[in-house]
Amino acid sequence: MATGTVAGFGLTGGAVYKATEMVTASAGESDFGGVSTPQYKELTPFRDQLRIPPTLRPDRTGVTEIDMVNKNVRLHSQLPPVPMWTYAGHFPGPQIETERGRPVRIAWTNRLTGTSPLKSVFVAPEGPPPGIRPYNSPGSGGAPLRPDLTALTPWTSVHLHGGHQHSISDGQADGAITPGTSQLAEYLNEKTAHLFYHDHAMPVTGHNCLSGLVGSYLVRDAGEDRLGLPKGAYEVVLSIADINFETDAEGRLEGRILNKRIALGEAAGPDANPPSIAFEGPFTMVNGVVWPYLDVQARAYRFRMVNNSVTRQYLLALVDEESGKPVKGAIKIIGTDVGLLDRPEDAGETISMMPAERVDVVIDFAAFAGKRLRFANSAAGAPPGVPVPDAGLARPEVMQFRVGTRRHPSYSLPRKLAADFTQLTSAKVPAEAVERFVTLVVDKTGMPILQELQEIAPGTKPGPGIVQLTEDGRTRTFRSVANYFEDRASFYVKAGGFEVWTFLNAGAAPIPHPIHIHLIEFQILKRSALVGTVDPATAGTRDPLTLGSALPIAPEESGWKDVVQVPPNSLVRVGGRFGEQTGRFMYHCHLLDHEDDGMMRPLIVLPASVLDVQKRQMAMLGMPIGTGSPMSGAMPGMKMPGMKMPGMRMSGMRMSGMRMSDTEMSGMQM
Repeated sequence: MATGTVAGFGLTGGAVYKATEMVTASAGESDFGGVSTPQYKELTPFRDQLRIPPTLRPDRTGVTEIDMVNKNVRLHSQLPPVPMWTYAGHFPGPQIETERGRPVRIAWTNRLTGTSPLKSVFVAPEGPPPGIRPYNSPGSGGAPLRPDLTALTPWTSVHLHGGHQHSISDGQADGAITPGTSQLAEYLNEKTAHLFYHDHAMPVTGHNCLSGLVGSYLVRDAGEDRLGLPKGAYEVVLSIADINFETDAEGRLEGRILNKRIALGEAAGPDANPPSIAFEGPFTMVNGVVWPYLDVQARAYRFRMVNNSVTRQYLLALVDEESGKPVKGAIKIIGTDVGLLDRPEDAGETISMMPAERVDVVIDFAAFAGKRLRFANSAAGAPPGVPVPDAGLARPEVMQFRVGTRRHPSYSLPRKLAADFTQLTSAKVPAEAVERFVTLVVDKTGMPILQELQEIAPGTKPGPGIVQLTEDGRTRTFRSVANYFEDRASFYVKAGGFEVWTFLNAGAAPIPHPIHIHLIEFQILKRSALVGTVDPATAGTRDPLTLGSALPIAPEESGWKDVVQVPPNSLVRVGGRFGEQTGRFMYHCHLLDHEDDGMMRPLIVLPASVLDVQKRQMAMLGMPIGTGSPMSGAMPGMKMPGMKMPGMRMSGMRMSGMRMSDTEMSGMQM
């Protein structure tokens, strides 16, 4: 233990605790052996035990220092150890556990060395358009290295996803740190939930997370403990993510992580940055092990699941290996991103998890004594009639459960879970709520963007940047006020204010986007099919967008969320109350390659009195700010031209081009 003064926290002589001195190894933590040189062209599923990350309980009064360090990590026994960037030498990072209402202070210290541990390449399309076949094969095929990412040095910013903290502690996307320095953060732990921490440095978030900078963060309280949910060894966090590996000249898996993207244009030359499809890998890891198994007793377990993939969506089915069919009714959903539901819900045939979504489930293995079950993935948007799981995926394996032969008594879930849960509906939205509109489109360069809209006078004629929407017989007209990460802030939010956000996925490409808003929990109020598109050439609509039939809201989406899936050609409306914390925050697509390509926008949260002063000052300068429109009626908007910057270079990465994954291409898999 070290003591001293920690700048920025107001501690005089306060204790500083090193995470390495506080980490407690979990009972199931495994460091399985394996090969030291490439020997295998394929990996055997369910060969290695699930890794259980060690537990870290930060000190309540001092500062806990967590070092980011280089570490060689074994991801499968048939792979040599692979170089990674890690939190405290673990991948995933230590499982941080705290208590609700007890703030903790963490110093995230960047002690990483050298350049990127990943091998990054562009490869040419293969197979039918758009040519996604390379996703289903490991190896670069001899493609040249991307010089921008090969030379990448550690630049990190830690974000506690789902937490309520002032922006100074939120992990600013453009406020990262270099090796030898620390990011100081205070986490208030206001919500009982499964949060997670990950790198958030713009424009290399996806690259840094793929390098290993992710971990889970659980906030507990006595009320949840009294419910009698499975705990201790029977409560397991499952961090799910896809991965790819380089191969040697003989096709054997080297173990080095491969960041492979499919170029949709010319990829040659040191300065090439063609339009490309976002990263997806052929292998699935759970807790940093490719296709692991977990020995379970024939009793109930609680699984806290999080999708830590860069872009891949998972549609998980629990399969009986003897019959090969999904086991229906075995999974009960008890919670979503930010806490427990009102009561348990049946999962149905599959559980959908877009990147950053969390699902809290209970599986009672009492009826499966002696059996082997597995989680398998299914393709999003599989053709009608294709059975789940698998649905055409080349490698659908996720993990295996090996159930013991001694059966325990069946478990009965509590009928009531969260005592303070309220199901939100449009009728329950407060009258003072502010509404905002954002379209999810691609611009004329092919870049996916968030197009912020401000309502203007009805009757305005269609034109550049003018978007119209007809809903419930009323046509509303909006003007685009900002599109890019670099544009001036347009959304100013009152701290603690209730807001309703409407996302219009009206792009020409069929891309589902998981949208994350910092500092707010929300519920889905509406999801409907959307007819019409925003023209990339004009950033406007020729004819008003209109609504089609209602689209389903799955049980795993029915509670409090901080990420919402916006399917292609859909309108999604969410509502919730912002936290009381203040400063500059973000909202963005959580397909990390989209986020890095600029599909992220700032929002400024201010105390009500400060917001009033800010509005007056900016109005005097002729720059009125967007505070949204009250739900009771539209507020005429002011034109705020955005500074359009296609082709901008940022840290060596060109911010343009189509960024699409195979999930985004309506689930086509080869």
